[in-house]
Amino acid sequence: MAVEVKLPSVPLLVAVSGGCDSMVLAHLLYEAGHDIIIVHVHHGLRAESDAEAQSIQAWSQARQLDFRMTRLEWTDETATQEKCRSRRYAFFQEVMRETGRDQLVLAHHRDDQLETLLIQLLRGEAHIDGIPVVRPFAHGQIHRPLLTYTKQQLYDYAAEHQVAWHEDATNAETKYLRNQIRHQVMPALAALRPGYEAATVRAAMLRHEQKQEHLAYVAALVKDWTTEQGLPLKNVLQLPSDFRRLVLRVLVPDAELTPNDYNRFLTLLRVDMPSGEVYYGNWRIQRTYGYLTCVPCPVRHSVPEPFEVGERLGTYYYGEQMVTFSRATTGIPFSAIRFPLTVRPPLPGDRIQLAVGTKKVSRILMDAKVPRTLRTQIPVVVDATGQVLAVIGHRIAIFGSFELLAESGLMIEW
Repeated sequence: MAVEVKLPSVPLLVAVSGGCDSMVLAHLLYEAGHDIIIVHVHHGLRAESDAEAQSIQAWSQARQLDFRMTRLEWTDETATQEKCRSRRYAFFQEVMRETGRDQLVLAHHRDDQLETLLIQLLRGEAHIDGIPVVRPFAHGQIHRPLLTYTKQQLYDYAAEHQVAWHEDATNAETKYLRNQIRHQVMPALAALRPGYEAATVRAAMLRHEQKQEHLAYVAALVKDWTTEQGLPLKNVLQLPSDFRRLVLRVLVPDAELTPNDYNRFLTLLRVDMPSGEVYYGNWRIQRTYGYLTCVPCPVRHSVPEPFEVGERLGTYYYGEQMVTFSRATTGIPFSAIRFPLTVRPPLPGDRIQLAVGTKKVSRILMDAKVPRTLRTQIPVVVDATGQVLAVIGHRIAIFGSFELLAESGLMIEW
């Protein structure tokens, strides 16, 4: 059978696992005369992976193609599907930087598309649009030219053109949700409604086209609204919720975003939230004085010096971060704290009092996806007893129901 791929005539990186899909993709691109570099990730989880990596390398060398590989190490760490995926894509970005190539080609096919759509539906994700054919990635793009072909069509092509490949035995297991859908759900759906596959994929493609149109519309709005102060929050809040999510995609077009990432952004926009910040890859989005700003994270900083705050309170700076302490009718009750306060970097063991129990400061910063190299830049406010009163930009301690206390409280704002 014939399989055609449409890709730009530019230097490409081709991710090859050794399975039928990726070996067919590599064969197609080589035969079509594309300038390609083969990239392979050895996950270090199966004994067969050594032979598979050697086979891909030999295939590449026989055709005088550049071959790049990394082997993942899992010392004192459990290898999950999400961690494997994250490390794979990090390696792809690394090779893109090293080679100057900005177009990555992956071998996802129509069966992958159907599985992804069902997973999105089962997880209750806001957008059920599957895998895009082309999407931004790093400083370039990801292409998936095989999305219209079924797995069986790729098997047929491999047999007809004598394309050698390796079968990963774990694909037959039903330990993971994707494999359960592949082996248990999709056959049942095909029996229930023959031909559903083409109709479902077509609907996903239409939904994705619509999403791209909406994204272009939101990008134009963000460009028109943005001033020297940033993006006005009131304008963003006037948008429908789907369009608010797209604002995040406009601000960080190259980031790998999950449903939780979008939820964190929507939380940052809430009217009842104080100023704050969220991190996405190498970008930091801040909300201050009614504006959103998106700036690249600095590569490294010297840690600002800790300082004390007396009972006169006032406004202070920790590095570039402004923190204001004041008296108010609400806030942390003064009876619950001891002066002087100290503003300092987080320390191991720091915990903050919340509505139910306490939580590690390190976990708060991890949940906010603050890059590890930047966590020492996040100021923590503690009182003279060492109890944490605030993690600036993220949380303020909760000491009971302050509104019911007939005393003034400490307000901490940033």
